[in-house]
Amino acid sequence: MVKNKLKRSFKARHLMMMSVGGVIGAGYFLGAGGAIELAGPAVLIDYFVGGVIALLVTMLLAEMVVAIPVSGSFQVYARMAFNPLMGFLTGLTYWLAFLIGPASEAIAAGTFLHLWFPTIAIWKFCFLIATTMMIINMISAHFFGEIEFWLSLIKIIALLGFIILGLLALGVPMHHDLKPFTVSQFAPHGLNGIISAALLVIFAYGGVESLGTAAEESLNVEKDIPKVIKGITLRIIILYLVSTAVLIMILPWQQAGLSSSPFVDAITLLGGKQYGLVLGNIMNFVVLIAALSCIDAGIYATSRMFLSLAREGYFPKFFTYIHPHRKTPVYAVALSSSVLYLGALMSLYSSNAYAWLASLSGFGFLFSWLMIILSQPIIRKSIVSDKTDVLKWKAPFYPYTYYLALLLILAIFIGLLFSPEGRKILLAGLLWFVLIGIYYYAQRKG
Repeated sequence: MVKNKLKRSFKARHLMMMSVGGVIGAGYFLGAGGAIELAGPAVLIDYFVGGVIALLVTMLLAEMVVAIPVSGSFQVYARMAFNPLMGFLTGLTYWLAFLIGPASEAIAAGTFLHLWFPTIAIWKFCFLIATTMMIINMISAHFFGEIEFWLSLIKIIALLGFIILGLLALGVPMHHDLKPFTVSQFAPHGLNGIISAALLVIFAYGGVESLGTAAEESLNVEKDIPKVIKGITLRIIILYLVSTAVLIMILPWQQAGLSSSPFVDAITLLGGKQYGLVLGNIMNFVVLIAALSCIDAGIYATSRMFLSLAREGYFPKFFTYIHPHRKTPVYAVALSSSVLYLGALMSLYSSNAYAWLASLSGFGFLFSWLMIILSQPIIRKSIVSDKTDVLKWKAPFYPYTYYLALLLILAIFIGLLFSPEGRKILLAGLLWFVLIGIYYYAQRKG
């Protein structure tokens, strides 16, 4: 239907920054503190392994996206590879994960604003943020792309600046006696700490797959999507690994936690009494921008996923409506934005709302990654069997990329069984799957 067709508005620079915006948010700027607290300097192992998994998943996804560019991407691929139930389960689980993620980001953003305006409650900031982000995503996909481009650019520049300042300051005596990099304290909590921190790190990487949901709106899928993959590789190496290494060189790992952004604490410590307050406020502005950018990308991705599910008849038809002038799925955007208000309410009644939401979102991302991995060889086989060698872009080093990705992702799920909190997450996930299955069959009978 022409009137319900999304407009192709995104260039490579939009897709590149959208992928960055979908990843680098409070899950990193705030969550890194919790990960360092659990693993100590050995958190670098977590970020390296997490980066490898994220890169492998996006490579496998990119191959499918270039071959079959559709809005909603991997939930469509799961349906094609398995059956409608698996497609529905994948789509709704990812939708929920990316809904909950921005809700936690809204709480984090409210916390950052609360630092400057301590007399205003965090939930009020969350309400304001939710309304603003919904309006931005209602305007147009192109406007979203431009906003996300500049928000993400600010984050990249700030992180690079943090890295440069940190490296320059390594020769300057710090205002503390703790040494983060000693052999005896590299992994202060042993293997258990590294495994526990892995969950927070995976949540920080959640969102790399969001480039797939923008495929239908990319101006040049075959050229742009692989180009974005290269950008993801660069981001993983520089922005996560290097900035985390610099962070734990400046901030003693014993002082890290979830009560504040470790980057704000580190830059304040770096600036000392003379410049610490100013630098801390600048970094607090950056982490605020990071959270807003991640919310922005989250609303975009979930609205397109929900649009795809509505097109397949799983939800009422009016959710497929595309505004004739703005070319945006306004009702899907409104629904996706509404969960941000739930985050505002949770922050009013629970001080642990951020950690709780982040854990649930992390499980959803893990399951979505698993479905991408499992769908890829089936999709590839079906394409090649229909026509000889029609794959326009192939995942490098295949099938080794597939086997390694599957091995690592299954290792994480198995690791959850050995953690009390992990078992709770798995139980909640199983309950979610049962409820979705019941709804699916009830909807089909209705």
